[in-house]
Amino acid sequence: MKFNEEIGKAKIILIISILIVLVVGIIIFLNLNKEKPVETIKQDPYEYFAVYSPDGKVGVINKKGEKIIKNEYSQIYIPNQSKDVFFCFKNEQEYTIFDKNGNDIFKNFTSVMPINISDSTMEMEKNVLYYEENGKYGLVDYSEKKLTDPIYEEVNSLANKPGCILVKKDGLYGVLDSEGKTIVDVKYNSVKGDEYSSENGSYEKEGYIVSEKTKTGIIYGYIDYKGKMLIDPKYESINRVVDYEDDIYLIFMDNGKKGIIKNNKIIVKPKYQAINFYTNSKVFVVNKNGKYGFLDENGKEILKTEYESFSIAGNYISVKKSDESRLYDLHGNLVNTNNYVSILETGNPSFFIAQNEQGYYSIISKDIQIDNKYTYISYAFDNFFIFTNEDGKSGVLNIYTGDEIPAEYDNIILLENARALEARKGNEVDIYSENFEKTLSMVDGVVESINENYISIYSKTDLKYIDNKGNLVQNTDVFKDLELYSYQAEDGKWGFKNKEGNIVVNAKYDVVTELNEYGFAGIYQEGKWGVIDSKGNEIVVPSYELETYYSPSFVGKYLLEELEVVYCTEIDEND
Repeated sequence: MKFNEEIGKAKIILIISILIVLVVGIIIFLNLNKEKPVETIKQDPYEYFAVYSPDGKVGVINKKGEKIIKNEYSQIYIPNQSKDVFFCFKNEQEYTIFDKNGNDIFKNFTSVMPINISDSTMEMEKNVLYYEENGKYGLVDYSEKKLTDPIYEEVNSLANKPGCILVKKDGLYGVLDSEGKTIVDVKYNSVKGDEYSSENGSYEKEGYIVSEKTKTGIIYGYIDYKGKMLIDPKYESINRVVDYEDDIYLIFMDNGKKGIIKNNKIIVKPKYQAINFYTNSKVFVVNKNGKYGFLDENGKEILKTEYESFSIAGNYISVKKSDESRLYDLHGNLVNTNNYVSILETGNPSFFIAQNEQGYYSIISKDIQIDNKYTYISYAFDNFFIFTNEDGKSGVLNIYTGDEIPAEYDNIILLENARALEARKGNEVDIYSENFEKTLSMVDGVVESINENYISIYSKTDLKYIDNKGNLVQNTDVFKDLELYSYQAEDGKWGFKNKEGNIVVNAKYDVVTELNEYGFAGIYQEGKWGVIDSKGNEIVVPSYELETYYSPSFVGKYLLEELEVVYCTEIDEND
């Protein structure tokens, strides 16, 4: 008997041990799963477009320009334009959800709706919808699979963080991913994103500021992007400095005073009324009793909290105390005592732009001061600045050698994401390369970015391309995989050639566009637009009178509009 009892005890101990291992394993799995960051949701290539007829009715076309839902609805929502899920409204209340074959889908649900990402736009969550059942809400994906039970009082997209779903249950909030998995437990008085995004606009590493309600008021904490609690709720407010990715800087308030946390360590004790961070200079500006002081990114004091006003630019801090102005570098060393109303940072931290009390601008560095009664100055790149003189004319200045482009233009701007300049005089635009060579001139030219590497300049009779250094390039350099490419004949007319350079469409148009990603190009003749396909077939003869300053794009015979959302319009050829 005793032997059997020992065997029984051993079995019990073994079973308990196995259960413990299983429980620990489940906990580890859940934590690992919870710490999986939310991936950026990208819109796949558009397959479908809502199309609006002249009478305001809405239908749907596919990317081939084929009508798949007739224009007989007051509104149609396509939350994800790569998926054939169309919310078709007869009126404000009555709607049906169709697929591309006209089948009525989601019939097993009482009510299914898209989740708006923002109240100010029409953009919606791409991978998840919500449904209603007995007054509660749950999540469902586009294949009609339930992701959660209907247990929530509210379902919304978390502001500024698509793919993260803010849910409310029993009066408290949490966050789910687009698969219905928990990121932030549903137990907080409020949850909001910390507003961090990377340089490419990605939000994977945006964390969460959470709050709890106590007897004495609302207290705040911080959860990182993996769902890990970094700061327990205990402060009166928390805001993230969004300029860092690897390190998390938080400005917090405790007992009415503000301090700074780096990751989970306090580097500046709470003793200031206000703290603000200046990105390019990596400087914290603190305010105490109405006076300003300056700290570096490690919380070390640069200048004492004793100044009445300030301005920061690049490597310099301009301060004022008792009507005396001083200029310091970021190490707290005095540079000069000139009086400036403001200083502006530039892309080169060695230089800044200063404005005096008379409103004139100067270019200042530790060793250089250029004053020439400029009424405006902006930074271009390297040692080059765009200026406007008292005559209202603009040019470009090399701070070491003088004028690089004479002051003869109405305005000059630096092209976005490029080391090239757009200079305008009347209705003529000149493009200058990074070497300040004039690469092209065009009358009534429109300058439009294609991507981060290339820019188009076009008018109603011309079309040119430059790279991001301002050099002229061919359309075959810009677009690698088109079936047809535009070309201009000696008489100025435009047509299309194939990849091998053989003529497919004779040059008979006043101007054309390149083929877009859907395989259609615009053709312009005698003041009217038409459309060709990727084989060179003229599917719409030039008959559209479009009041537009930009180069139009088409999907089949429909005009493609790219505003807050992408859609198409049906053009009345008789207009």
